[in-house]
Amino acid sequence: MKGPVFLIGFMGTGKSEVGRLLSKELEWVFRDVDEMVEAEAGRSIPEIFEEEGESGFRRRERAALLKSMASSNSVVSCGGGIVVTPENLEDLLRQPYVYRLRAEPKTIFERVGSDPHRPLLQGEGDPLGRIGNLLNAREPLYRKFEKQVVTDGFRPSEVVGHILSDLRKSSIG
Repeated sequence: MKGPVFLIGFMGTGKSEVGRLLSKELEWVFRDVDEMVEAEAGRSIPEIFEEEGESGFRRRERAALLKSMASSNSVVSCGGGIVVTPENLEDLLRQPYVYRLRAEPKTIFERVGSDPHRPLLQGEGDPLGRIGNLLNAREPLYRKFEKQVVTDGFRPSEVVGHILSDLRKSSIG
């Protein structure tokens, strides 16, 4: 079997960057679920959130995930909240190659804290606190995945090396 390989985890854990590098190493197609949603909608994620709310975004995200699941020889970077939709969680748990990328809240904040493209971090109050709260709420879902890769203190190429090593053990890479 050839992929797809899915990268999941909270925003700012390196899914897109690691995904692009991994797809290059494997000579596979890279797909980013958030980019697929934006392309299909013809709008940015913040605009989708503003016009359709989180539920509208989640519907679009579900459709993009299903499309990406039908694609072999691909590396798929999933949005940070993809696991909050029960059907997505169930489908991803059935996939053989899902890697959850992890990082501490402080690292995540340093990477994305002021990014206006992150609608769940916008608004009044403490963005680091919002990161911690969202991460804590999603952690039980993320923990369901066997393959967990810490990205704190590692270069993206090192994270890719770890994933490639695991994939080779599984005879995919």
